[in-house]
Amino acid sequence: MTGLGTRAMEPPMHDHGHRYCPGHANREGLMDEAIGAILSSVDLQVVLQRTARLMRRFFGLTRLTIHRWTPEDPDHAEVLLVDDPRVQVPEVGTRVALDLSACGPAIREKRTHVLEPLDPDHPRFREERPLALEGYGALVSIPLVFEDQVIGTLDVAHVRDHGLLQCCLQSAERIAGLLAIAMHNSRMVEEVRRLNRLLEGENARLKARIQEEARHALYVAESPRMRQVLEQVRRVAPSRATVLIRGETGTGKEGLARMVHAYSPRARGPFVTVNLGAIPESLIESELFGHERGAFTGASRRHPGRFVEADGGTIFLDEIGDAPMSVQVKLLRALQERQVQSLGGQGTTPVDVRVVAATNRPLETLVEVGAFRADLFYRLHIVPIYVPPLRERPEDIRPLVQAFLERHASAMNRRPPRVPDAVWQALEAHTWPGNVRELENLIERALILHPGPELVLPGPLAPGLGEAAPAGAAVASPASLGTWEEEARRVLTRALEACGGRIHGPRGAAAMLGLKPTTLQGKLRRYGIPRPRRN
Repeated sequence: MTGLGTRAMEPPMHDHGHRYCPGHANREGLMDEAIGAILSSVDLQVVLQRTARLMRRFFGLTRLTIHRWTPEDPDHAEVLLVDDPRVQVPEVGTRVALDLSACGPAIREKRTHVLEPLDPDHPRFREERPLALEGYGALVSIPLVFEDQVIGTLDVAHVRDHGLLQCCLQSAERIAGLLAIAMHNSRMVEEVRRLNRLLEGENARLKARIQEEARHALYVAESPRMRQVLEQVRRVAPSRATVLIRGETGTGKEGLARMVHAYSPRARGPFVTVNLGAIPESLIESELFGHERGAFTGASRRHPGRFVEADGGTIFLDEIGDAPMSVQVKLLRALQERQVQSLGGQGTTPVDVRVVAATNRPLETLVEVGAFRADLFYRLHIVPIYVPPLRERPEDIRPLVQAFLERHASAMNRRPPRVPDAVWQALEAHTWPGNVRELENLIERALILHPGPELVLPGPLAPGLGEAAPAGAAVASPASLGTWEEEARRVLTRALEACGGRIHGPRGAAAMLGLKPTTLQGKLRRYGIPRPRRN
């Protein structure tokens, strides 16, 4: 007779019961070992293999099957492990139908189910037919439950005539409880790993987007000539070639060098800047290549040098034309052999550095007069990039002004002022001998001196701009300017008087000056300006 029962059903006892249950005599030892073996790992495959070895050693001739069940597929369970020397079906990964397997009632009712004896002709549990034909006489399916949620089953089959002893069933259920905890922990760890992979992917995409935006923000260029320059940068950046950037002072050569670095595979490495024209000649060699302790008077500690600091990244050698001849020899060696030797050092240090140099001097002329080494010049002149002066690309003036207004106004916690047409005409008419640097300094000075809703050009440049500026251009007179505090008090007082003492609202002094009301109130307190009564 074939029957299906719950855990409450007592399995048949035999007079020789202990003979068929090796784990009966040492149940406490079994559980101690089970806790250490099953709960000591979060690797699911390790947990499954340890459980199989444990069950076989303590329960003797048994078949062990472990299923995993999820609510996403409520009608099937996945086979995770089959430990049986006789019958290797179903295969791992097979999804068995709950309606045709003994694990179905255990999962749906959250209770242990016993099928004894196994009948190969059972009308319902056809998944168990191969076991009955192979000589298994009983099967118990124990649900794996964690926090009242079923996550699978532990199925144990005994050979015919062995029966399922009460002691074995209790021990198997306790092992099933440990296995449920281990499977839950494993699933949680895998979920954390999955989320980490998603976060890493999202982080990588965000970093790539930020880098891409940063690359575009490094340079403002609307003119055709500057677009050609940027295209040169994009082409040469992925290579390891040395780049020589040429152009007048103030044209933005360092920004272009940073763009070469940002578009290169070295973008995550360091970007080290060295202005050779700003370092005393006696210290240039030490600054570039480092020195050992005691190499010269005052060398109290070891200094690695800028080339070593830039290892894995890019070093930008600004004003390369000012490098003394003694340093040019070492620069040539560093470029050719990718090694540097510090002052006072005995050996050389290998460096993986991409060199970008810049100059506003005619290196060819310096080579002719013997002030610059020809071999170093040709080593640097692999990819020359020329940056045209601002006067040759007037199309860039407006976008540069807008970029500088937004940058510096944001730093001053105010809105960018409106630029009147007269000011645009004056800016575009100027020749800009100081190029982009001169333009940026002018914009910052104008924002400081005239914090109003419209941009007013400062007085020091009025003569140069006034000659080309049309009548009515918003240019301040130098004679009308006082100290910074005097001008600030004058502007704040005039704004309050014009608004009748009102600070807030669209007609208030804060809106007129392009400031937040709280910022204006702070400035009034700072300069000791009493707030007049509102009219």
